[in-house]
Amino acid sequence: MFSVDVVQGNILNRSCDLLALKHADGFYGIDARISEAIGFKAVVPKRKIRVVPGRGIEARKVAFIGVGPLVEFDYAEIRKFGQDVIFLAAKHEDVRRICMPIHGPGYGLDEAEAFSSLVAGIFDASSDEKSSRRIESVEIVEINETRARRFSSILSELLNSNWRANLGEKIQAEVPRNSFKKFGVESDLKVRLFVAMPFKDSFNDEWEISIQEAANSLNMLCERIDKSAFVGDIASEIKRRIEQYDGLIALLNDANPNVFLEIGYAWAKNKPTLLLAKEGQVLPFDVKGQRCLFYRSIADLRSKLRSELEQLQSNGILRKT
Repeated sequence: MFSVDVVQGNILNRSCDLLALKHADGFYGIDARISEAIGFKAVVPKRKIRVVPGRGIEARKVAFIGVGPLVEFDYAEIRKFGQDVIFLAAKHEDVRRICMPIHGPGYGLDEAEAFSSLVAGIFDASSDEKSSRRIESVEIVEINETRARRFSSILSELLNSNWRANLGEKIQAEVPRNSFKKFGVESDLKVRLFVAMPFKDSFNDEWEISIQEAANSLNMLCERIDKSAFVGDIASEIKRRIEQYDGLIALLNDANPNVFLEIGYAWAKNKPTLLLAKEGQVLPFDVKGQRCLFYRSIADLRSKLRSELEQLQSNGILRKT
């Protein structure tokens, strides 16, 4: 019977028996930093696992779980990753405390859906008493304080409890399995929106607070492509997602040329498109005649975008295709 916590901090400095990471045909983000810190450079094929000593970091052991190409590591795979970590820990009698980062937000997936899918996978495996009886705690570690607070809030809502919950005593007793059923399993049934925007830290609030929260409140998913984390033909992947997704949201701040290319492609594919811009932003001639939501603040953008999405949804313009 173990607890699941969201912890704000640097996972490199977090003491645990097993630190669980992914190998997505390469190392990205925190996975790359830890692999470099411990000197691990091996390739881990999909569905294979390598467990190595945590040399130079606080974790005693580090597990790299092969998940295949990063672009294929979606919500269903994240849920399976959560399961795999618990099943792996069960094979090591000396593992009591597990740490892992959240996967998905760093390469453009919807952060709430990615986090919920990971928790759902952990819960899946926890129902097997044999797999979980020696484990004492699972910590999902996030270095960004604001994001960690959001994850804690999501966890509280999922567990219908405080931000800390004991799986054996609370989840199994109080939370129906249906609470976790949809995450990772039914993600493809939700309206999915592709977001075209500049990748700058100065626009993190627009992305994390306004756009994602507005969409999530209506049970929609928002995703983008982080060009720094993508390997392969990114133009083809952007086209593929625009074609397959149900609509596009475009942030016009800074007049980024790539954003306008993505808008043009979405128009060519007859995808519902929402244009957003901060008050004072001068729009170029080719979109000046189009409807655009101008906002004064992050809260104003979230409110206006939610209203617009809700109206498009109720009118049948924005729907699962």
